[in-house]
Amino acid sequence: MPDTMHIIIKASGKGRSIAVTADNKLMEYYVDKADESTLAGALVLGRVERVVPTMGAAFVNIGQAQNGFLPLDEMESFTKINQAASLASGQELIFQIKKDAKDQKGAFLTRDIALPGQYLIYMPLNRYVGVSKRIRDDHARQKLLETGKALCQDTFGLIMREASLLARTDMLYEELHELKALWNTMQKSAEYAKAPTVLHRESVLAGLLRDYAQRYSIRITCNDKVNRMPVPPTGIDWEQVSDVQLEAQWKAYHVDSSVEEALGRRVMLKNGGTLMIDEREALSTVDVNTASFVGDQQGDIALKQNLAACHDIARQIRLRNLSGIIIIDFVDMPDEAQRAQVIQRLESELSRERVKTVVHGFTSLGFLEMTRKRTGATLRDQLCAPCEKCHATGYRLERERLS
Repeated sequence: MPDTMHIIIKASGKGRSIAVTADNKLMEYYVDKADESTLAGALVLGRVERVVPTMGAAFVNIGQAQNGFLPLDEMESFTKINQAASLASGQELIFQIKKDAKDQKGAFLTRDIALPGQYLIYMPLNRYVGVSKRIRDDHARQKLLETGKALCQDTFGLIMREASLLARTDMLYEELHELKALWNTMQKSAEYAKAPTVLHRESVLAGLLRDYAQRYSIRITCNDKVNRMPVPPTGIDWEQVSDVQLEAQWKAYHVDSSVEEALGRRVMLKNGGTLMIDEREALSTVDVNTASFVGDQQGDIALKQNLAACHDIARQIRLRNLSGIIIIDFVDMPDEAQRAQVIQRLESELSRERVKTVVHGFTSLGFLEMTRKRTGATLRDQLCAPCEKCHATGYRLERERLS
């Protein structure tokens, strides 16, 4: 894992472009506009429009073109305490957006609020206590679970994040106090607000710093005073530079060319291989090709190519912000031991980022299946619009149809 992360923020009159770099490569890219930023994770005051028991869902007006979708069957702990099924049309309640609206689908909502901090995830409306799945040591998990239960006293829910492993008890209490205060503020705001309205939305930069501060030494370069926080977080190396200086750093990291590559299908690998990446409605696919890679006389070419591709696969998934089901077609490896090596390498590469990913293994057809949590728009959705000529198929009619 790289020790240093450099975040470059280019501000203009239209908004901000945020480039997250590590190992001298672009890892994440965000366009932060006040009127277009993702609402994933935001808390909104919404009005229930319809409750449809046969679908097990309610539809909620949150101020967007499509009503939000709220499943009536939520976490068992939340349902037991809050009687979540008892909803009625016209109710105004606080909801959290788990997934942004996309195409013809409305935003995915929950009433089981979760407020993330650097060490803890505070859940005021349930009693569940858990530990991040990133922590695999059984002894460490049990110790954090006991700490979480001591903090909760069965009055709210908590998830102990990976960063809590290194946090002192007083730091956990301090953050818990801040998260409780934030929730109380939103509840009071909801009493006087008129639905639909956004009660709280975290900025892209704040989320990045919260999730990466314990794992990286972070340096931030920006070109606008607006980007400077009133009190920069402890340990963050923050510099404000001129537009010319920032542009030089932007070019040094090849940000624009990296973004252009991530918007295309083909990615060239250093060893001569290629990746073909397709983003679709139901899933995304990655096809690994050897191309001009021939390896050497020793060892298995397929295994070496697949292991070498794992770093770029993980980086492209992260940069493109692909989510949901992801299918990877590695070069065929019938040997189970080799497949296990590839899974281990890919999991190691995926662990560098903050978004939850799960590698489910190889299917009976030899494809590797994984899932990644949806956290806002993909890079393509942020920067591109569907083609009106081809209706986003990528093809145009060249030949006349025979009648």
